[in-house]
Amino acid sequence: MKIKSDTDLHVTTTWGASIFLAAGEEREVGDDLGLQAQQQGAVEVKEAAKPAPKAKKAKAKTTAKKTRARNEDGHYVADDPSTPDVNEAYVQEEETGKEEKAE
Repeated sequence: MKIKSDTDLHVTTTWGASIFLAAGEEREVGDDLGLQAQQQGAVEVKEAAKPAPKAKKAKAKTTAKKTRARNEDGHYVADDPSTPDVNEAYVQEEETGKEEKAE
């Protein structure tokens, strides 16, 4: 919670938490200290509503699918660090276009 006071204000709780608010200074505090400060004359500062995020455009579905590359024994193939522009650990598989049968 953000609070603000028109005068210098020292807020202390019974459990030992303490803050000092200078006049006109906005301060982010926890709800417990904020309520104590409001009881002593501070006011809560409401922030303006943030604009809604823009909707992202939907990506077109591709027919290629990346899967982990495997060798003849079925073990995963590691990426070769000497070729940073190619990732040998994954391969592109083309979709066959077969539709699944509903049972």
